[in-house]
Amino acid sequence: MKKYIFFILLFWTATVAAQKDSAVTPAHQPSADVKAGPVKDAEFPGGHKAFVAEILKYFRTSPLVKADIMSAKAIASFIVDTEGNMVNIKIESYEHTLVKDEFLRALKMIKTRWIPAEQDGKKVRSFMKQPLVFNL
Repeated sequence: MKKYIFFILLFWTATVAAQKDSAVTPAHQPSADVKAGPVKDAEFPGGHKAFVAEILKYFRTSPLVKADIMSAKAIASFIVDTEGNMVNIKIESYEHTLVKDEFLRALKMIKTRWIPAEQDGKKVRSFMKQPLVFNL
């Protein structure tokens, strides 16, 4: 069962990697302070595959199987702060409440710090989105 989720998330990883540039934006700052400059996106240590592996490490499928949920989609959003912490984790859309709760739980279990985004050499907050698609 976990192999199926792994393959789906592996396929999904390739899809998400293609959309990476549109998923990360620096946090909103007042217009008077905004300066145009090079932006370095937030990165999870080991890359996106390592982040997906962390999600899979904590994501439990047994409650979903017991509820006869064999496929679902959900989208999470969060902010990577200037210290590299994931904060304001929310599930934006979902098909089943159990999937929402389990995805949120798995994301909150991840304690590995991100490498924060940078703009003009300064660490800045960044907004991230993470979709979840699985079929059992």
